[in-house]
Amino acid sequence: MVFGNGNHCGLPWEVIIKQYRKSLGQCTFENLTDYSKHFLKFLDGLKTPHPIQSDLNTYSIMMSIIDDSVEVLEKISGKTAKRKKFISEMNSIVEDVSEAPVVFEDYSRENFSAQHSKQIRGFLEEKLEILITKPVLSAMISACYEILKRSIPSGSETGIVFAGFGESELLPVVQEICVDGTLDGSTRAWTVRIRDSNHEDAGGVVMPFAQSDIAYLFIEGLLPEYIDFVAQTLKGTLDRKSKELVKDYVSDSDERTVEEARQFRANEAMTKEFLEQFGAFRREAFVQPMMRVVSSLPKEEMAAVAEALVETTSLRRKMDSRLETVGGPVDVAIISKSDGFVWIKRKHYFDIDLNRDFVQRRDVRYSGEVSNDS
Repeated sequence: MVFGNGNHCGLPWEVIIKQYRKSLGQCTFENLTDYSKHFLKFLDGLKTPHPIQSDLNTYSIMMSIIDDSVEVLEKISGKTAKRKKFISEMNSIVEDVSEAPVVFEDYSRENFSAQHSKQIRGFLEEKLEILITKPVLSAMISACYEILKRSIPSGSETGIVFAGFGESELLPVVQEICVDGTLDGSTRAWTVRIRDSNHEDAGGVVMPFAQSDIAYLFIEGLLPEYIDFVAQTLKGTLDRKSKELVKDYVSDSDERTVEEARQFRANEAMTKEFLEQFGAFRREAFVQPMMRVVSSLPKEEMAAVAEALVETTSLRRKMDSRLETVGGPVDVAIISKSDGFVWIKRKHYFDIDLNRDFVQRRDVRYSGEVSNDS
């Protein structure tokens, strides 16, 4: 399954996936994660018709960094002060992203600078009304380098879901991968989450992707936005009450400041405890009973539940959004160890009954040859 950006480096994902299926043929792997690794290697070797589009996501990150800094620099007067502030902002970015997982371990800053310093300077000269000195350029290069080598999405990324079984796996595995363009010819991709029933609790689970609000509502009986609102309201109410009490009973201004800080920390701890207890209540009262039911459903009823969730999300988007990002006929499939991949519902842009030769051509095209190459 693919969601998010509809293309990769200028090529539609449908074209890429069909080309990969053709190249894969009847080759199989022991684990599902081996399929995802093999697919990413295929993306690395993919030749795109317009090479410049391979770097669009990279350029998007660079431009977003500059655009954010422009808003900050507008509040600063003096060109020297602006340069110092820009360098400070870039250093803050480097510090903020330092904990994010690294995607390209062996990619050096020197290589990145050699490849992109000219382009980065051009972006800076176009957007910033300051002299682009060596420290300014160096700070910008460092910020871009630290972001691009890590698992930080650009906003134009694609989510790809691998689901099924490797040859040695008896229970299903689901792996969600984020693919976010390329960096100097290598695909920027990382695992977002993985559910391996062969090594975890083998009970049922509902894993929503992309727009997940309706799935959470179905499982927990509450939207995530409501939980955030309750937490913020509770914390704000406790803080206001604490501030009033401190004001009434603490006369010294220094002691008042210290006591307010102490009360605010206590309020934060109470709010956190409330959310933990509330989460435990939802798991016991809603999630666990729901998962027990899902685990016991026949395969065809599981497919019906999945279809209903997608259709409910589509209806919700029609009612509360001008952009109908979920809609149209729903594709439904079941993957099992015994039967493999089976379509329950599948849409075509043409009448399949009028194009019987299409099925024959497709079978010939993707039959492939048996291969053990990985």
